[in-house]
Amino acid sequence: MRGELYGKGMMALLYRRFMTAVLALFLCIEWGPLSEERGRWGIAFGNPFLKEVALTFDDGPREHGMQELMAVLGEQDVHATFFLVGKFGERYAPITLSLAAAGHEIANHTYTHPKLYQLWVEKIMREAERCDEVVEALGLRKTRFLRPPGGSFNLKIFNAMRRMGLRLGLWTLNSADYTGRPAEEIIHLVIHNVTPGTVVLMHSGVPNTVTALPQIIHELCARGYRFVRLEDLWNGGRT
Repeated sequence: MRGELYGKGMMALLYRRFMTAVLALFLCIEWGPLSEERGRWGIAFGNPFLKEVALTFDDGPREHGMQELMAVLGEQDVHATFFLVGKFGERYAPITLSLAAAGHEIANHTYTHPKLYQLWVEKIMREAERCDEVVEALGLRKTRFLRPPGGSFNLKIFNAMRRMGLRLGLWTLNSADYTGRPAEEIIHLVIHNVTPGTVVLMHSGVPNTVTALPQIIHELCARGYRFVRLEDLWNGGRT
């Protein structure tokens, strides 16, 4: 029994490595060596030698909790990246405009928040386009980064993004704040796992995240970290 489980585990590991190799080969063929062309497909982390960290917030804007979140970031003079769901950005347009006016980066999290990897390329593109249509209708700049809901991606998503000129915006550290974990756990998880170039995943409208942020920012600033937007982190700050 133990041998059977070990065998299945090894097969799963080999499969994951095979799929990673296939994806890397595809990207190298399409866009050149990843080490040289990272900025053409996207970003999940920044320069490991610069003490910079990007705070990113998914699934907003929300009806509640956004003013408190923006207030905390404003008080600490921190600019973040907000991956907006298009239908919420449209519904709560004044909040979307407030985020941009405060200097935060607006990024694409699709229009309806579907599982993109289950869709055809044309539908993936339409989800991203509809989100951008909302952003541009508000007079804001077209988004640069797309974060697929759940972070899952495949070659169809890469194909759609390439055709649209979008880049993948992933993360290094998942705070898992959406699970309802206490603020103390969010604080401990983030400050003990951040390294230079980390992209932190958080969510809009989560009260415990708002509670945790002041201490996270204070602790990391004390360690010499600087908070930047994802576009600032991308390719060492080249835009």
